[in-house]
Amino acid sequence: MKQGEFADGMTEELIDKLSKVSGLRVPSPTASFYYKDKELALPGIARALGVAYILDGSVRKSGNRVRVAVRLVRADNGYVIWSETYDRPFNDILMIQDDIADKATGALKIAIEGQSPQP
Repeated sequence: MKQGEFADGMTEELIDKLSKVSGLRVPSPTASFYYKDKELALPGIARALGVAYILDGSVRKSGNRVRVAVRLVRADNGYVIWSETYDRPFNDILMIQDDIADKATGALKIAIEGQSPQP
Protein backbone atom coordinates (compact mmCIF):
# COMPACT_ATOMS: atom_id res chain seq x y z
CA MET A 1 0.00 0.00 0.00
CA LYS A 2 1.28 3.44 -0.93
CA GLN A 3 1.46 6.24 1.65
CA GLY A 4 -1.10 8.29 -0.30
CA GLU A 5 -3.63 5.46 -0.15
CA PHE A 6 -3.02 5.05 3.58
CA ALA A 7 -3.40 8.82 4.10
CA ASP A 8 -6.68 8.87 2.15
CA GLY A 9 -8.01 6.02 4.29
CA MET A 10 -6.85 7.84 7.41
CA THR A 11 -8.71 10.96 6.25
CA GLU A 12 -11.90 9.01 5.65
CA GLU A 13 -11.67 7.37 9.08
CA LEU A 14 -11.14 10.74 10.76
CA ILE A 15 -14.10 12.25 8.89
CA ASP A 16 -16.27 9.32 9.97
CA LYS A 17 -15.29 9.62 13.64
CA LEU A 18 -15.46 13.42 13.76
CA SER A 19 -18.87 13.52 12.07
CA LYS A 20 -20.26 11.63 15.06
CA VAL A 21 -19.25 14.41 17.48
CA SER A 22 -22.37 16.35 18.43
CA GLY A 23 -22.32 19.97 17.23
CA LEU A 24 -19.28 19.50 14.98
CA ARG A 25 -19.72 20.29 11.27
CA VAL A 26 -17.51 18.03 9.18
CA PRO A 27 -17.36 18.33 5.38
CA SER A 28 -17.74 15.14 3.36
CA PRO A 29 -14.71 13.28 2.00
CA THR A 30 -15.61 14.49 -1.50
CA ALA A 31 -15.53 18.13 -0.40
CA SER A 32 -12.35 17.65 1.64
CA PHE A 33 -10.47 15.71 -1.05
CA TYR A 34 -11.23 18.44 -3.59
CA TYR A 35 -8.64 20.62 -1.83
CA LYS A 36 -5.98 17.93 -1.58
CA ASP A 37 -2.71 19.08 -3.16
CA LYS A 38 -4.13 22.50 -4.08
CA GLU A 39 -2.06 25.61 -3.43
CA LEU A 40 -4.77 27.65 -1.70
CA ALA A 41 -4.65 29.77 1.43
CA LEU A 42 -6.15 28.16 4.51
CA PRO A 43 -8.78 30.89 5.13
CA GLY A 44 -10.11 30.47 1.58
CA ILE A 45 -10.46 26.71 1.96
CA ALA A 46 -12.16 27.15 5.32
CA ARG A 47 -14.62 29.70 3.89
CA ALA A 48 -15.44 27.44 0.95
CA LEU A 49 -16.05 24.50 3.31
CA GLY A 50 -17.83 26.62 5.92
CA VAL A 51 -15.55 25.54 8.77
CA ALA A 52 -13.64 27.27 11.57
CA TYR A 53 -10.87 24.65 11.82
CA ILE A 54 -8.84 22.60 9.39
CA LEU A 55 -7.36 19.24 10.30
CA ASP A 56 -4.22 18.43 8.39
CA GLY A 57 -1.28 16.14 8.74
CA SER A 58 1.13 13.76 7.12
CA VAL A 59 1.92 10.07 6.86
CA ARG A 60 5.45 8.73 6.80
CA LYS A 61 6.59 5.13 6.63
CA SER A 62 9.93 3.65 7.56
CA GLY A 63 10.43 -0.08 7.34
CA ASN A 64 7.53 -1.68 9.17
CA ARG A 65 6.54 1.49 11.09
CA VAL A 66 4.17 4.28 10.21
CA ARG A 67 4.09 7.78 11.68
CA VAL A 68 0.93 9.86 11.39
CA ALA A 69 1.18 13.53 12.35
CA VAL A 70 -2.14 15.34 12.92
CA ARG A 71 -2.67 19.08 13.43
CA LEU A 72 -5.77 21.13 14.19
CA VAL A 73 -5.43 24.64 12.76
CA ARG A 74 -7.65 27.68 13.33
CA ALA A 75 -8.68 28.82 9.89
CA ASP A 76 -8.95 32.51 10.78
CA ASN A 77 -5.33 32.93 11.88
CA GLY A 78 -3.50 29.77 10.78
CA TYR A 79 -2.31 28.91 14.30
CA VAL A 80 -1.98 25.28 15.32
CA ILE A 81 -4.08 24.72 18.44
CA TRP A 82 -3.39 21.00 18.77
CA SER A 83 -0.86 18.61 17.34
CA GLU A 84 0.01 14.98 17.93
CA THR A 85 2.20 12.34 16.34
CA TYR A 86 1.27 8.68 16.37
CA ASP A 87 3.81 5.92 15.72
CA ARG A 88 2.56 2.40 15.06
CA PRO A 89 3.88 -0.87 13.67
CA PHE A 90 2.61 -1.14 10.10
CA ASN A 91 0.93 -4.52 10.32
CA ASP A 92 -2.85 -3.97 10.44
CA ILE A 93 -3.72 -0.89 8.40
CA LEU A 94 -7.39 -0.76 9.40
CA MET A 95 -6.58 -1.12 13.10
CA ILE A 96 -3.98 1.66 12.87
CA GLN A 97 -6.41 4.02 11.12
CA ASP A 98 -9.21 3.26 13.59
CA ASP A 99 -6.94 3.61 16.65
CA ILE A 100 -5.43 6.91 15.54
CA ALA A 101 -8.82 8.33 14.50
CA ASP A 102 -10.28 7.42 17.92
CA LYS A 103 -7.39 9.05 19.80
CA ALA A 104 -7.34 12.14 17.58
CA THR A 105 -11.12 12.59 17.85
CA GLY A 106 -10.99 12.46 21.65
CA ALA A 107 -8.15 14.96 21.78
CA LEU A 108 -9.78 17.26 19.22
CA LYS A 109 -13.02 17.42 21.19
CA ILE A 110 -11.03 18.69 24.17
CA ALA A 111 -9.00 21.13 22.05
CA ILE A 112 -12.06 22.58 20.32
CA GLU A 113 -13.97 23.02 23.58
CA GLY A 114 -11.22 25.39 24.72
CA GLN A 115 -11.51 27.57 21.57
CA SER A 116 -14.15 30.05 20.46
CA PRO A 117 -15.46 28.89 17.09
CA GLN A 118 -15.66 31.36 14.24
CA PRO A 119 -18.63 31.41 11.84
